[in-house]
Amino acid sequence: MTILIIFAAIVCVAALVITLSLTKTEDSNYSSQRSIGNQLIIYLGLIPVIVIVLVLGWFFLF
Repeated sequence: MTILIIFAAIVCVAALVITLSLTKTEDSNYSSQRSIGNQLIIYLGLIPVIVIVLVLGWFFLF
């Protein structure tokens, strides 16, 4: 359980650092349509990663 908490903390810190570094840049060509498209790509890319992490976690924990 401690390993999972440490892993979650590392992921949260990495996400915070990446988010803060991305917010420093200003996009002059910002549009809501482009933002929605980028968000869709990110979510579609994260779904397989989340499934793999869950399957591997289930496999190694049980």
